[in-house]
Amino acid sequence: MEKQQLPEKPFLDATKSVFKSMLDMDIDSLPGDENPKQEENVRIEIAMVGDLSGSVVYNFPKSTTLNIVKTLSGMEADRLDDFATSMLGEMANIISGNAATSLSGANCKCDIRPPQITISHMAQSDSHNSVDMLLHSQVGELCEHICLSSNV
Repeated sequence: MEKQQLPEKPFLDATKSVFKSMLDMDIDSLPGDENPKQEENVRIEIAMVGDLSGSVVYNFPKSTTLNIVKTLSGMEADRLDDFATSMLGEMANIISGNAATSLSGANCKCDIRPPQITISHMAQSDSHNSVDMLLHSQVGELCEHICLSSNV
């Protein structure tokens, strides 16, 4: 698999599956020319190693994060605290693990590392060997930035 042929489908399928099973919601891709909202967000980076190496970065805007917390826990939240960020970190971990399992079924062995979680502002990617997927659900938008290269 070359850098220009990034495996976005396993990540999109895994995201759809996790949103359906955890939130009982569908998630859809937004057109590539849409700009993500510029607001405080939870940024989760998960490194991948093996036949593919690099990282997947999930950006959950604050509004999306708080809506997910409310949906999963039934609790109103108004700030990005440890509870909210840890909940999103686990969702990103499950999505990445499911995508790695799917890739493994296509003879592409890779593993994920623990998530690195920060609160930041969403920035556009400047990497030429990456794919950005802007996604939308009932709880809001999120952006997945996939930057992987083949080691085989």
